Amino acid sequence: MTQNIGTKLKALRLTHCLSQKVIADQLGISVPAYSKIETGLTDIYFSKLEQIADIYSVSVIDLLKIGERDAKNEQYPDIKRQLDELTTKYNEQQKKMIQLHEIIRNQRNESAKI
Repeated sequence: MTQNIGTKLKALRLTHCLSQKVIADQLGISVPAYSKIETGLTDIYFSKLEQIADIYSVSVIDLLKIGERDAKNEQYPDIKRQLDELTTKYNEQQKKMIQLHEIIRNQRNESAKI
């Protein structure tokens, strides 16, 4: 399925964890104007497309190709998946620390009884 440029720009922006305001400011346009580009309500001028390519350090051609590779996450990592994995690891480590704390506390209580 072919994506329109607005959808591609939104996916790229989210992949880089940027807000519409950040991109709009760098383009010298309002947030609502940029939002209309992402939603496909308005077309984007080539000069703005060049600016966006510069923001992401890619060529305009690569910018237009983004989406064909995204389905397999070849160029851009799945940030949500990575965050979920890190959260899971953090929670596991936190549980281990709580268990270790309880063991140490129990050992201290046993030592105090003696």
